[in-house]
Amino acid sequence: MLEKWLEVQSLSIVFVGEFNPVIISPAWLTLKNLIREEEAINAKVDVIHNEIVQYDLDWVLVTLNKKRCEFRSSKVPYFDAVRDLAASIFKILKETPITSVGLNHIFELILPDEETYYRFGAKLTDLRLWENDLVDPRIMNLEILELNRKDGLPGNYRIRISPSGRGVKFGVDININDHIDLKSFSNDAPRTIFENWEKTFERSKRITNNFITNMKL
Repeated sequence: MLEKWLEVQSLSIVFVGEFNPVIISPAWLTLKNLIREEEAINAKVDVIHNEIVQYDLDWVLVTLNKKRCEFRSSKVPYFDAVRDLAASIFKILKETPITSVGLNHIFELILPDEETYYRFGAKLTDLRLWENDLVDPRIMNLEILELNRKDGLPGNYRIRISPSGRGVKFGVDININDHIDLKSFSNDAPRTIFENWEKTFERSKRITNNFITNMKL
């Protein structure tokens, strides 16, 4: 069922910790042989500053501030390359204190028509609860939190359902946030990512597919 309506699949790897944003620039990535010199030259740089850094390498958008570092891509063939880049950076910067890592899977669905789109929202919550006070109620955001992970890892699962972030008509985003605390991993973010890489993709797709199937749209 997921493939029936899936329009865009995105990946976001988020590290939470203490960062020096200005270090991780396109030029630094080239110096460490993590990207080609041509990629650094052609990078679309939004800002390089002590407080915040953001640039686009075409296959991954890199955004950092002092507390958060994110690698984001909607190009599925490059997902492993995004993983390798993120992991390699923090293998080099191994003294960087990182408290958690989030593997975010975003599935943008395009529903076929307005009726299906409304029915989707109405199944998430009973919109009739608002009929006495609202003329045409619509759900905007829903979050589901799983505090105790079934795999036993420290952390949680958070599922967020919202209208398409790109503003696509009849579009719905399902964001599966696989959050892992690193206290049990001796702050080893790269190893944590590699050890859980296949499992996080399998589970996020299974959750999303089962959810859509159970909706019975």
